[in-house]
Amino acid sequence: MKALTRSTLLGIPLALVIVVLLPRHGTFLWDFLDAFTLAFSFLYVGHWVEVVLLKIPGIETSGGKIVRVFGWFAGGLWCYVLARWALVAYGRNTSELPSLLWGGLFFVGLEFVVHGLLQASGKPNFYSGQLQESQTTVAR
Repeated sequence: MKALTRSTLLGIPLALVIVVLLPRHGTFLWDFLDAFTLAFSFLYVGHWVEVVLLKIPGIETSGGKIVRVFGWFAGGLWCYVLARWALVAYGRNTSELPSLLWGGLFFVGLEFVVHGLLQASGKPNFYSGQLQESQTTVAR
């Protein structure tokens, strides 16, 4: 439940950024719903991608970091696919959205920013090589 609440609360400001980048179709609220769907998908599903990646033995090593970045990219593709499926369920034409490749790149960038913020606050992160115990125990 903690991940769901955190993803929802962080999804609101991220959706405000995304709504500026997406093509507009109607009222601000409908466009915001589309942007929030994208943001929530990357934040919530992305959290579980990170939890799964942290379960891989040796992920904190230098070789594991490369695997982790590739895992972020693959996870970003899935986050974007799930968000696009939700937008199709809303009746939105997804042909105007960026290609699938951008979902993976966006998620890798998002993870680097998040882990940079974690490092700045002194918490375990990708750059320090320390595992995040709080995230690894969530999925158990």
